[in-house]
Amino acid sequence: MHTDVHIAGQVSPWPSKSKMARILTNAGLKIRVGRYSIRIQSCEDFTFQEYGGDLGDPSIDAGADTLEAMLRDGGLVSGALAAANVRHRFEIYDDNDEMVGYLHHDWPVYTN
Repeated sequence: MHTDVHIAGQVSPWPSKSKMARILTNAGLKIRVGRYSIRIQSCEDFTFQEYGGDLGDPSIDAGADTLEAMLRDGGLVSGALAAANVRHRFEIYDDNDEMVGYLHHDWPVYTN
């Protein structure tokens, strides 16, 4: 069953692509680095894309078939970024497009 569980997030400031790759691998995550992306193979579907060159800030493309998988994957990546003291926030949305989780490091707590 496919769902629309996904993450919307920000990283500020974005580390260079090579530094981000080191952060993720140092945290034990398996990754694949492409020309303009970093795919986190340890996760169901989590990619930092449009990374490099004059493309501007990268974006996060992350989804999962279940909320549990998205919470797990978001937690893995957030934990890796937090361990490297990278400021970020991830909002986790369920298949009804309702925010059901908020992971962050050095970012203001989400309030509704």
